[in-house]
Amino acid sequence: MDSAFGICGKDWVIVCADTSVNRSIFTLKHDDDKIMQLNQYKVLATTGEQTDRYQFSNLMMRNLQLMEYRTGFEPGVEATANFLRSEMAQSLRSRSPFQVNVLMGGYDQIEKSAKLYWMDYLGTLQQVTKGAHGYAGYFVNSVLDQHFKENMTLEQGLDACRDCIKELQRRFIIN
Repeated sequence: MDSAFGICGKDWVIVCADTSVNRSIFTLKHDDDKIMQLNQYKVLATTGEQTDRYQFSNLMMRNLQLMEYRTGFEPGVEATANFLRSEMAQSLRSRSPFQVNVLMGGYDQIEKSAKLYWMDYLGTLQQVTKGAHGYAGYFVNSVLDQHFKENMTLEQGLDACRDCIKELQRRFIIN
């Protein structure tokens, strides 16, 4: 049961994801990394089928690297999120769409602020201050709402994420 959540402060973003790979009633793997670092300032957390997650994450990372190589500059956080959304929307119209939900966060060097984007498998994109995908959303949204403050520090964000993990361990029967 995939779970990913994230929280965004003024100049930092934290994304968390579980590490298990499940299929039906079986747990296939306990150490899968569902978070990919796109570059020095951007990170991508994905949930969904393992093959789709792997293919989508790697395709996006490689295409962003190619874009940077061709143009000579790195796209910003918002441009990267919109690129991910357009690729997801394009795949939705193909014969084999990606069944992937995404939390993409990063630090925008131009605006000097952190941003977090929530995107589902249908290509719905929204900038958020906190968000969750999968079954984690049923449990951690209330914890994130309780802890979130407009000008919270990184340490307060880490405490909020620790509380979310504790909540999942206490209340989520499957994981």
